[in-house]
Amino acid sequence: MGTSARRRIGIVTDEASNIAEDFAQRHDIEVAKYPVWFPDEDEEIKDTKALYQRMRELKKTAKTSAPPPLRFKKAYKRSLEKFDKVLVILLFKGWSGTFDSATQARNQMPAQEQERIELFDTHLASVAEGLVVWKAQELANQGKGLSEILKILEEFKGGVKLFAFMEDLVWLVRGGRLHEPWATPALALQKAGVRPAIGIVGGQVKMTGLKLFSKDIITAIINELKRVSRKGKVRLAVAHADISEESLSRLKQGIKELGAETLFVSQLTPLIGSHTGPGTIMVAYHY
Repeated sequence: MGTSARRRIGIVTDEASNIAEDFAQRHDIEVAKYPVWFPDEDEEIKDTKALYQRMRELKKTAKTSAPPPLRFKKAYKRSLEKFDKVLVILLFKGWSGTFDSATQARNQMPAQEQERIELFDTHLASVAEGLVVWKAQELANQGKGLSEILKILEEFKGGVKLFAFMEDLVWLVRGGRLHEPWATPALALQKAGVRPAIGIVGGQVKMTGLKLFSKDIITAIINELKRVSRKGKVRLAVAHADISEESLSRLKQGIKELGAETLFVSQLTPLIGSHTGPGTIMVAYHY
């Protein structure tokens, strides 16, 4: 594709951002996938729904690793064919080797192409990272340049919040994402019928609140959204790990009744879900 035919700003992200597939296709966003597998099996798992079903059956977590540099390199090449510059929006580098892998891939490109690729650490994960991708695409659609987009995103990411409720917190402990001193009280509260809300604080997964008298995860999420909506109208995104259609319908209806704007709903990608387990629901929002 000739230079004159290329568009201004393209986006590459990693699968942890949980952006909806149709949104990515509509805007030519390239997504680098994470390898996922069970420890005693050689074959990589590519069917997310099947992964969660097998986790329930086997009662064990899957393994994940950062996308190898080659996956990012291929994504860069595809994006550079269509866009003058490429913004790479990534998972918090303190959580994974993803940022390093993306950097290695860029460094393997010819010098003139390296200059057209910009990496951005969101310091976030899952749909919180996805909201940054959404915002970046919104800004690119408005015709803003790369430097202006980066400046806006730097401020925007600080206002993005994420919370999650798990069907069973034991998955988060098994996956190594919920550590002491938070793990023991969180599991004890779950056993007592209290639902702890889990969020990201300073790059660490921590218990961020309690939902009393919440009979299920959907009720807990709606109650939490009621609380945060008191400060103003929220825009949000949801990712779930193979919840039922009935539960998803209840959640969407509850959000609609609150007057919140849902930007996208997606299946929770294995990088997150392999640690948090089937039934997990994550919500990211900003005002």
